[in-house]
This record gives sequence, C-alpha cells and structure tokens, in this order.
Amino acid sequence: MWLALYKKELGGFFYNRSAYFILTIYLFLSLLTAVFLGYYFVVDNSSMRSYFAFQPHILLMIIPAITMKLWAEENKNGTLEILLTFPIDDWTLVSAKFAAAWSLSGLMLLMSVPLAVSTAVVIDTDNLNIVSDYCGAFLAAGVLTALGCWVSCLNNIPAAAYLISVLLGWGIVALNLNSILAPIIYKMPNPPLFLPDALNFSERYMSFLNGFVTPDTFFYFISFISLLLFFNYLAVKAKRSEK
Repeated sequence: MWLALYKKELGGFFYNRSAYFILTIYLFLSLLTAVFLGYYFVVDNSSMRSYFAFQPHILLMIIPAITMKLWAEENKNGTLEILLTFPIDDWTLVSAKFAAAWSLSGLMLLMSVPLAVSTAVVIDTDNLNIVSDYCGAFLAAGVLTALGCWVSCLNNIPAAAYLISVLLGWGIVALNLNSILAPIIYKMPNPPLFLPDALNFSERYMSFLNGFVTPDTFFYFISFISLLLFFNYLAVKAKRSEK
C-alpha cells in the first residue's frame, strides 16, 4: 500500500506537468546564482562551493511549490475524507507523501551532475567534498520538504501553504541562533557554548560544504525531519478524528 501511494504521488507531479516546470525553474535559479553571485567560473570551485552555497535559499522557494498541494489540495477538494476512509494508517500516508516530494527534490539536485562532470574535466575536483555537498543539500531539502508537508496539511489553500512554507523555511535557513541564544547562555553557571552552533541550520549545512561531517550533523538533520513528520502525523490524526 505504501509503495502504491508513493508511486501515485510521485507520478502525479509528472502527470500534471508541474514537475517539469519546477525542475526548469530550479535549474535556472541554481545556475544563475552560481554564475553571477558565486562567480562559479572565476573562483576556485574544486568542491563546487559556489553552486551549493545558495542551495538552501533556492530550495526554500522551490520545495514549497512541490509540497503545497500534497495535503491542501486534498483538503480543498474534499478527497482527504475519502483517503482517510481507506485501510491505511496515518503514518503510511504521511511518509509516502513525504517520500514522493523528497524524491522529486533529490531529482532536482541530480540535475547538477552534468555541471559536476564538466567541472571535473576542466579542473582537479575534490570528489569527496562534492559528495558531502550533495548529502548536505539532500538533507536540507528533506527538512524543507517535511516542513512543507506539515504546513500543507494545516491549510485548505495551496497558495497559502506555499507562502507560509517559504516564510517558515526562511526562518529556519536564515535564523542566527548565535545572536539569540548567546545572551541567555552566557548567563548560565556552566554555559553550553556549543549549543547555538549545534542547533543552527546554516552552521550544520556549512559543515557539509567544508567537508567536515560528523555523525551528530547527520543526527541533527534526521531529527529535524523526524520532528516535522511527527507534527504532520499529529495533524493527519486530528483530521481523522474530526471525520
């Protein structure tokens, strides 16, 4: 049942042709920022840093376009009521829709592989660091996808789900926890000075770009994704109880 629902959701992106539009816009924005803001062909890009440095900001605008209809469209058209009558548990619904959206996000990232190959032909590339870049971008996309799925489940209007997801995503990506938590932490008897960086999305993402990846960095993103999916699960459970 999970696989059937996953295929249905993933195929739906291509059936209504929204996936092609999203992929095109993503590739255009990624190349535009890499070339004109990251000076991709000017500075040393042996690790493709100029390309991946802007990925969180691009993904927070693109991924909500993927997730906004996953639940909001079901709410708007009343098909969610029918879906909830099927013998499918809430977690299966949540995880299948999330996996489909995350898969499309992963496909977006794979569109940059020709650029990576071309770069490797021209200069000596740090392939391990590039793999680290892709892992970081994929996990960042996972966080924003889980966020978008949750927001979509709370809305009946896809456009509203998109705007809210972008705003919350911007808060996650751009929020500087050092400036917020530092004044509080320094007043503690034994201040946990590591905490602001440990909870900071951008700091964790930059560790992938720097090629300095530790298990706790993976744990941060996986935990973040799991927490947002749990919120999505609770929202679906609440809707089921209303029926």
